[in-house]
Amino acid sequence: MTLWLERKEKIFRHEKYIHWRLDGCPAPPTIKPLSPGIVYERRLKMTKHPTLKAVKISALIADYGAHSFRDALARFIVQFNNPTLTRAQIETQSGSVALHFNRVPVYHRIKFITEDPYTAGGPEDSVVDSIHVQPAKAARSGKELPGRFDTALVNDGSGGLTGVGGYRVGQVRVVFSLKPHHTQGLFVHGVSPPQHLAYVEWFSSFTPQPEPNHLMYKVKRSLKDGDRMASIVPVANIRRSVHLLPKFGPVAPLHWTSANVLEECPTFFVNCFSDRHIYTTLY
Repeated sequence: MTLWLERKEKIFRHEKYIHWRLDGCPAPPTIKPLSPGIVYERRLKMTKHPTLKAVKISALIADYGAHSFRDALARFIVQFNNPTLTRAQIETQSGSVALHFNRVPVYHRIKFITEDPYTAGGPEDSVVDSIHVQPAKAARSGKELPGRFDTALVNDGSGGLTGVGGYRVGQVRVVFSLKPHHTQGLFVHGVSPPQHLAYVEWFSSFTPQPEPNHLMYKVKRSLKDGDRMASIVPVANIRRSVHLLPKFGPVAPLHWTSANVLEECPTFFVNCFSDRHIYTTLY
């Protein structure tokens, strides 16, 4: 197979060479030099249409694991209408919020793009990061494919371009939007909420200093009375995906897999070295 692929690549390159000669041997396009120290900032890009047009809230709870979706949405509505309220006031007033809908459009992917200066013919946007948010599903073979709910670096509203201040890690469980008839009677002053929202389960704040041996920050699940703490945030507050390394201990448990390790492991390290963007962001 390797030999076959190598031959196909040689044929492809030779074909391009022939076309280049037939075109009169044009000079390669002029490309603006890229400084090795530059890290292009990423831009959020959502699809025009949702992956699923109407998913029941009961399915978000059962299939996506968004167990506190209704409570989190009620708190978001109260806080959006009254940004100056304290947490206790938000919690009290959210109990009186009644949702008059039971389905929402859902998206299974968040993408981040940046300009690629080396694209032939001129700079073009390229997808450099994706956050997958999708439940388990059955494959054509009948085998169940596990769900995937990626972790992300989320700005709480006070985060800057660099440094861990104002950022927390969260596991994105649902990405959704509210239709105009959803918002009627829920949001005051005629102000509409952001177009794309995310239900996020929180991890603890970053430790004051990274671990001295490997320079990675340690985080744990944020719990309240044994339940995971979760909120609904604008998707625009999500900065990028983030890779968490399980704290294995002396022996890695045999039952941990890529599909369940986020549920089974209590403590993680934030991988600050997966690419240059995350390194310059956290440091």
